[in-house]
Amino acid sequence: MRKILIILTLVAFSSVFARSLNSPQMPNSGKACVPEFRPHIIGNVWNVESNVGIFGDPNAGSTGNPSFDWPGGYGYYYQWEGRFWIGAKVGDNVYVSHAGYGEYEFSPSDDPADNCGWLKIGPGKSQWDIVSVYTDYGSYYSNPYPLGIKVIQKSYQWSVDKFNQFIAYEFYVIYDRSNGMSGLPTTLTDVLVAITFDSDVCSYDASDPHIDDMVCFDGYTWGEWNDLTTHPLPVDEVTVLADTTLDEPDGIPDNWQIYGDDPDEKTLDGDTILIPRNMSYIYDDDNPTTPEDDTGEDGGCPGYIFGRLIYAPPAKYDLYGVDKNGDSTRIPLVYTHSWWNWNNDPGTDENKYDYMAGTHSMNFGYRFMPIPYDVGAATFDYRFLQTYGPFHITSGETLKIVFAGGVGYGLNGGFDTKFGQGYVRGARQVADYAMTAYYMGSTNSDPRHPSAPDEDIHWLIPLPPATPELHYSVLGNQVKLVWSDIAEKTPDPLDGMLDFAGYRVYRAAWKASGWELLADFDSAYAAANDGEYPHEYVDSTALPGIPYYYAVTAYDCGRPADTIQGTPAIPSLETGKSNYLKKNGAPYPVIIVSSVNSNLDNVKVVPNPYYGSASWEPQYTEYMNKIAFTNLPANCRITVYTISGDKVYEAEHRGATGTFFWNLRSRGDKEIASGLYLYKVEQYDDNNELVDWKIGKFLVVR
Repeated sequence: MRKILIILTLVAFSSVFARSLNSPQMPNSGKACVPEFRPHIIGNVWNVESNVGIFGDPNAGSTGNPSFDWPGGYGYYYQWEGRFWIGAKVGDNVYVSHAGYGEYEFSPSDDPADNCGWLKIGPGKSQWDIVSVYTDYGSYYSNPYPLGIKVIQKSYQWSVDKFNQFIAYEFYVIYDRSNGMSGLPTTLTDVLVAITFDSDVCSYDASDPHIDDMVCFDGYTWGEWNDLTTHPLPVDEVTVLADTTLDEPDGIPDNWQIYGDDPDEKTLDGDTILIPRNMSYIYDDDNPTTPEDDTGEDGGCPGYIFGRLIYAPPAKYDLYGVDKNGDSTRIPLVYTHSWWNWNNDPGTDENKYDYMAGTHSMNFGYRFMPIPYDVGAATFDYRFLQTYGPFHITSGETLKIVFAGGVGYGLNGGFDTKFGQGYVRGARQVADYAMTAYYMGSTNSDPRHPSAPDEDIHWLIPLPPATPELHYSVLGNQVKLVWSDIAEKTPDPLDGMLDFAGYRVYRAAWKASGWELLADFDSAYAAANDGEYPHEYVDSTALPGIPYYYAVTAYDCGRPADTIQGTPAIPSLETGKSNYLKKNGAPYPVIIVSSVNSNLDNVKVVPNPYYGSASWEPQYTEYMNKIAFTNLPANCRITVYTISGDKVYEAEHRGATGTFFWNLRSRGDKEIASGLYLYKVEQYDDNNELVDWKIGKFLVVR
């Protein structure tokens, strides 16, 4: 891989950075507070958050950490590394504190009250909050020119439908002159805040996921794109609805969100309004090094990874106006959208600030860089940089930025057959739901009367009951599940009601998706059992040798519409299937090991056919790229041959179990090819005398 800048070692739910050999600065390894990751894995986009200003794990391919993985649980990452930047002018100079490219300048907060940069992990404003704290004056990574910046990053995730394809971020950017370099003014001017996504779409194409990407912007461009050839804006080609897209124009530019036409969307003056989408995105394009058109990798990489501005403080280039009541309005806008490839990575603070300001020579005079085709660039490895400002900030003050990052099925949604998800919303629809989610619960603000995250109620999404704590294990030839009753005791955050209505038990084979319903314990069950709900379940139908995942969800009874209050009906909500067993934050299966069996007729190979890890196995466990021989005798030899009779593999099996796993590698430790294979199991007695033998076959499809 071209991007080996830092090495991460997986420790429990976190990863600890080691500096790159290419970095001019080495960390002080004696410090107690170290860079770490914490996972967001309850929605359909999985990621890790850090306490040093990066989003995603740049070494996800080797650590197994998720990095904007989509669909969640499959191990196909869309993000190489996301980063937080802040820059300012000080006299005649510019300085940028940044994360990324092996030159990390944000450290975990050393303040004891900040718990080494981790203030909260667990349910809170969302179903899973991760609140981290980092500074540009900390002691882990040295920064020769600190601006005295402390960032409190609050990241939120949900598992409920409509809101499970994005992760929301609130950034509280605090300026403290006393912690910066000498000579800083009381007020920093020309402050720019930026988020960059270096997205490799995606690792389903394990060969070169980074060199066949394309980047673009969906939002207001101040007329800069009116004369472009490839991607002029505004355009009106489709009708983008919340849950579908129609192939016909509707008179509204496609890069604008229609807000106020959904029951969850309310405006202060009752109007339906249009909002520029403020969305940068990257997608998989045709690989120029291969002859075929592999855009989207035949459905393996259909996702568009995006970042969208939700809220920023007032700035010069926002959209200002007046509503029908005569009140002033403001729609926060992205200041610049830049992109570049690895040949133009900025190496100095001046270069970084130029990209943020849209004045870099590689911006070709644009504040909003058009799609690369329009400036003569081809498919390649791109990063986007989305910038907000310019702002002024006085020492002791706080800038507040709200941002959402996620993955959608294409730009406008579509049907996923590769992973069996059915219809999936596109990046535009997911980004629109992020804006909807931010103002849910707001009483005195909306997208054109904006409010900071601490100025009104935000993110008040109808939630299902609390997710039960679940434990399960193999007991003989069964799997026993035990879960907590927290869902029955936790009031709904919307109205304080105890609206719990039941549990459902699910099982999935091979991967943590494609769930099969095993049992539904509803209110009728409880009524027939003295009002009691069960908290145990035994699965006696699981087959030996197959990796299984289990989840227990809780659901509520929903709400009818309230015509007096004007609130819409809320359907019954169910928790996500997220409480299955995990190891190091990744899905971890249980397997029933078959008992010793003396009848060779019972020997089986599972799975058969084996369809390859790229299509069904999670990338996180030791069971990937393996098959199992089950119901084996206590003393036997297993031999695998090609259909032409060439020996591929041989192993002795002795022990108290009847299961043997093989990693599908030959005697020369080479991965076997697709094809039909024969196996022979020879049974021996206690004196190692041959008793019986069986020949079978299995199919490998890569």
